[in-house]
Amino acid sequence: MRLRFVEDRRTLFWAFVLFPLVPALALARPALLPWLVAPALYLSYCSGVLAHNHNHCPVFRGRRSNLYYGAWLSVFYGTPLCAWVPTHNQNHHHYLNGEGDVTQTTRRGTKDTLLSALKYPLWSARSQLPLLAAYVKEAFAAARSGRPARRRRLVTELCALGFAHFTVLGLGVTLHGARVGVLVYLASAGLPALLAPSLMMFTNYLQHAGCDPSSPDDHSRNFTSKVMNWFVFENGLHTVHHEQPGAHWSRLRALHEARAHRIRPALNQENLFGYVVWTYLATPFARRGRAP
Repeated sequence: MRLRFVEDRRTLFWAFVLFPLVPALALARPALLPWLVAPALYLSYCSGVLAHNHNHCPVFRGRRSNLYYGAWLSVFYGTPLCAWVPTHNQNHHHYLNGEGDVTQTTRRGTKDTLLSALKYPLWSARSQLPLLAAYVKEAFAAARSGRPARRRRLVTELCALGFAHFTVLGLGVTLHGARVGVLVYLASAGLPALLAPSLMMFTNYLQHAGCDPSSPDDHSRNFTSKVMNWFVFENGLHTVHHEQPGAHWSRLRALHEARAHRIRPALNQENLFGYVVWTYLATPFARRGRAP
């Protein structure tokens, strides 16, 4: 299991230590659940980030290692990682929030409000279903033609996802009874895995809403804080990711700094949380206060 980039040692620490740590602590001490909510949400988000990065730039040199690693991440992401391929890698990166992009932020209207941002993951997921169905159909058709790699990946990731979640649920019920066991599973594994894709789609909305998909410089919004990006593996640097989707996450900072002067300043925001509060809470509230 040879790494392609030494920086992914940190990636593996998150994936193999921090990700399973939350359900392990919850199973051992259910009383810790209130303290585990925040870490579970953060790691849920990170599972999506690592899934995204692995699909664009595989972590390992070996094909089999990448297959098993993708299956492991699928457990925490709550969806087989290969679902990224038709909807994100092949569609979103090709059309870049323009016509033809099934995740286009303006598909249901151009109003950029908090309600639009919160509803976006739901209808975006629904819009992606035809591409996912076609991908699965093509995977099984290719397998019948002697090319089983895509089907093998799909089946491996689905089996890992189902087996792991049934195991955590079963352990919870066995150790703590049905009521507490189900709660332990939902709080530490089930709901974080369910939320992870929605958190990624919400982030995609923030990175593209109000941007110009036809512009070579202003097609994406960036969140540039070095502290924040350390914790999310440079996921806030989106413009250069679209321009070089195969670039490893550890290279994005240097690429962004060389590119930032060409991007409209308003699209280089410091902090994602600050942007959400200012854009969707503070500004609308101030406008209502000034209204006659």
